Amino acid sequence: MEELVIVLPSGKCEWGGCVFCGWGRMKAKQKTIRELKEFFDSKLKGLKAGELERLKVFCSGCFLDPKQVVPAFRSYLVRKCEQLCIKSLIVESFPKFITDENLENMRSNKVKILAGIGLEVADDAALKRINKGFTLEEFEKASEVCKRNGWGIRAYLLVNCPGAENLLKKSVEYAKKWSEEVILINCLPHYAAPIMQFYVTGKWKPFNEKEFIEATKEFDVEKDFQNFSFRPMFPDFMREKIRGAGEKQLLHPHFRIWQEFFRDFYKPKKDKDILLFVPCSFRKPYTASHLHKAIDPVLTENIQRVVVSTPGVVPIEYCNDYPFNSYDWPEWEETKEIKQKYIDVTEKRVEDFLRAHAAHYKKILCYLKPDTESFKAVMLAAEKLGIKVESCIREEVYESFKDEKNPLAHPLAVKELERVVKKL
Repeated sequence: MEELVIVLPSGKCEWGGCVFCGWGRMKAKQKTIRELKEFFDSKLKGLKAGELERLKVFCSGCFLDPKQVVPAFRSYLVRKCEQLCIKSLIVESFPKFITDENLENMRSNKVKILAGIGLEVADDAALKRINKGFTLEEFEKASEVCKRNGWGIRAYLLVNCPGAENLLKKSVEYAKKWSEEVILINCLPHYAAPIMQFYVTGKWKPFNEKEFIEATKEFDVEKDFQNFSFRPMFPDFMREKIRGAGEKQLLHPHFRIWQEFFRDFYKPKKDKDILLFVPCSFRKPYTASHLHKAIDPVLTENIQRVVVSTPGVVPIEYCNDYPFNSYDWPEWEETKEIKQKYIDVTEKRVEDFLRAHAAHYKKILCYLKPDTESFKAVMLAAEKLGIKVESCIREEVYESFKDEKNPLAHPLAVKELERVVKKL
């Protein structure tokens, strides 16, 4: 094992004000030295000496802040690393806590220790804009303290951070001068931080992988495109019931953000090699509806269900996420104009999804009513991309039950779906 990351659930970040950071807003009761030792030892259980090269100990704040992590744990951590022959240890901290006194009982001749500091950008004005809480002068003083005590600095720089644009080259050059290690991290939106509001209002958006690679290609340093399992999350005060059949609801920013996520960050499951477009339902989550319960028994495990609805395309595993569990589109409110708008918007969303992920699937199926706007949108998108999408319902068979209530849950419709699935 090359490295291991351990997150200590103890205390909270003293600052907690960075515009991009949700971790710093997390709160946890400060653990006692006994609790810390028990937690830490449980994470290293079964590990033998020499099996681990690098250990990263994070705490969503500052390891060297005595109000967050009790100082008595510092020497225990270092001695444990020495016993396990761990070559490198990284702990995170704000510059203000990097002092000779705090580092005194963490010196080691066997373990290279680095202070991980979120420098983010090497510009005082930009640091103030992102409310970072320290200056370059403080960072430099911390670097000097580290060198004096045999430590190093691991500097984290944010790529595409709002308020710090066009400063990456300057930041990398500066960080290399004052640090042993530099890592470029793609700035992603934490739901509990102001950055999420920037994203919702369209003032900022995260880089996709292609954009990140392009922005960082000239720098010969460590890079991290997605340093946490990002998925769009919205704090309670931003959530709402999205109801209505109009352009405002169709183009709701919360839907837009999720569609960008499915295009740029979503990874299809390896064991799902058949894509099946299915309709939404009035009942939420979709899986609790009569329709989805009706088709469940005929679907095989390798089929990936993707719902086509007002929010766009929704892989079924996200059906319990907001806002997919918190919207209604009353069809009786639809006008001729909004129906066409729905087709146009949904076609683009399906196109984006297929362009990003179609190559993963061996076959793409469609279980939608042939006379609906969703069906038209899927077929138009597929035609534009030159992708074959097979409808699971023959139109001549559909005619026999299309006027039934919830026709896609009708036994004849389910039988049509089963017929196609069996051929696979």
